[in-house]
Amino acid sequence: MQFKKRRIAVFLAAAMAFGSVSASAEWYFAGYDTRDLNNIGKIYNEKVNGYFTSKSKIDPVSPESVEWRFEGYEYNYPHAGYDRLYLEGTYQKITRYNNQFPQWETRFKDYMWEVCVDPATGGHRIYQRQQTNIPGKGWSWDFGENESVEAVLLSPTNRNAQVSYSFQAFGVANFDLNGRFVSPEVAAMYETFGVNNKIFDYDYNTREIAEGTFFHNANLSAIDVNGQYVVSDEEIASQVGAIQSKFVTGPSFHNDNPTKDVAALYLANSDKGWNWDWDVVRYGGAKVAWTPLSYEMEEPYRQYQYLVVNGLVLDGRNDTPRVYRYTNGKATPNVEWRYVNWMDLGTDLANYPMASNPFNIIEWKYIDGKPAYNADGSPVLRIPTGEYANSYIKVTDTAIELWRRTGRGPDEFIYSISRVNHSLGDFDAFVPGAVYTFTE
Repeated sequence: MQFKKRRIAVFLAAAMAFGSVSASAEWYFAGYDTRDLNNIGKIYNEKVNGYFTSKSKIDPVSPESVEWRFEGYEYNYPHAGYDRLYLEGTYQKITRYNNQFPQWETRFKDYMWEVCVDPATGGHRIYQRQQTNIPGKGWSWDFGENESVEAVLLSPTNRNAQVSYSFQAFGVANFDLNGRFVSPEVAAMYETFGVNNKIFDYDYNTREIAEGTFFHNANLSAIDVNGQYVVSDEEIASQVGAIQSKFVTGPSFHNDNPTKDVAALYLANSDKGWNWDWDVVRYGGAKVAWTPLSYEMEEPYRQYQYLVVNGLVLDGRNDTPRVYRYTNGKATPNVEWRYVNWMDLGTDLANYPMASNPFNIIEWKYIDGKPAYNADGSPVLRIPTGEYANSYIKVTDTAIELWRRTGRGPDEFIYSISRVNHSLGDFDAFVPGAVYTFTE
């Protein structure tokens, strides 16, 4: 036992001696510590046998190895000069301003004009902006990072731009030109400029205009003794709430679009306290038209038209109401009655009057090739047609079936009754090897 202990002790001592001899620490440069530019250091990580030990150290960089070299001037105003840091001759992504500024040529050039009328001048005042002639880049516009600097770089002149005005369709009532409700931002703009009336009074679920209102079909369909509509398109245009947005066209100073969309500018800058013309958006410009004639599927096939305002069809699609008028005309569509079998109707015919003898031949109404439906969505049927099918009975293993023969395709099943669904009676007992014993 003592022998084994001595052997183990000798082995451990040898292993410890081997480890102390083979382990060698080395330091590997990781980069510069520039957290404090007045105390720059070099960071090293320790490795032993090629593995990091989690130990690190920082050695100071000698002042002679820290160098700031002049690099240039910024493109952005005020074009401040800056130096770049080099450590031991190595480029660093660290710069500092050096309080130097270039002696580059500057000038003021016409830059913009106000899209709305300046209260002080009564016109669209022209503003100039400073430019700097940057070597290798040319004349460039100067912009300030705050209002006080911008006030120096962007200067009003005593001249006004020659402009022209135009207006384009923007919406109809509280709908955009796609028939959707306008956004909350647009609704707020409407409120600001006094065009926030909804105009149409209608049930959103049915899309029907409220009775007694201007746009109800009873009013729009009225015909005078001369066969003319009582309500003219001009009167509709004055009531429909068409909304226009303002566009101003003036000079282009730097290849910018000379036509400015004032409503779009307002929506982007409404919180900046700028002055705006009263007619950024306004009522007007309604171009009223009517869709081609359509007719109702119900007799007597009255013809009607939907109202169209600036290209928006008010036919109940998207968020719009159904705004229409009857023309006082009636269509003469091609009306057909097509035979239909009971299965196509999807009806429980066992409880349906048509299942009673005589068995009616049923026809479905088609108008210009389209199936007609009642207001409740049921098909428009003709019963009776004056023709009747003959019926016959078919017996199968389990049922007695009633069929009919129409002469219009395969025979049609009507209903059946089971011939096997009956009581087997009661019994008292069952004796193996014998037969059932039934109770009388």
